[in-house]
Amino acid sequence: MGRVQKTGVLLLMCFVTVLLLHEVIHLDRYGHLVRFGLHADLVVSKGANGLEGITKLYEARLTNYGLLPAKVTACDFTTDASAHGTKVAYTVEQWDSRQNKWKPVGYGEPPFCRPYPLGNISEARLFSALLWPGQGIATGKEATAARGDFQIGDHARFSVFTGKAGDRRNAFPTPAFRIDELPTYAPIRRVPD
Repeated sequence: MGRVQKTGVLLLMCFVTVLLLHEVIHLDRYGHLVRFGLHADLVVSKGANGLEGITKLYEARLTNYGLLPAKVTACDFTTDASAHGTKVAYTVEQWDSRQNKWKPVGYGEPPFCRPYPLGNISEARLFSALLWPGQGIATGKEATAARGDFQIGDHARFSVFTGKAGDRRNAFPTPAFRIDELPTYAPIRRVPD
């Protein structure tokens, strides 16, 4: 075997080793294997969010596991506290066992990447970004269990959009997760006059 062939075999072995190592790390971190290309993962963190009974915050992270850059539509924003951030559009979906399909869950959210006076976005700009191999972008954390449509035991997931918000042709779903907590406050109910 010549020197060039030995170098080629060595490089191929290094490439395969890096791929296997990546798969093992991803399996350990997220509990599943990943394929080439764009992939959405669920990230769960503990944190105070001001909602009594809710201790978990969820977000989706879209990562490019391909060999080439991928184009993604994202939002560059400034909060009312002058913090800067970037996020990608998404929707939360709930599993409907009667119809055997995922259904979007909405609660009157403002349009994606638009200033929202009573929310926390004061300035926003939509732009196209390239996600290079290994690079990722998140949706931003939310208290998914606090959405009014969920009950304990329901299953939810995020669908992350790489193009226009709501365009399901370019959506990448995260693995499903089980709702295991609800807000403990009692909702205000209207009493008849």
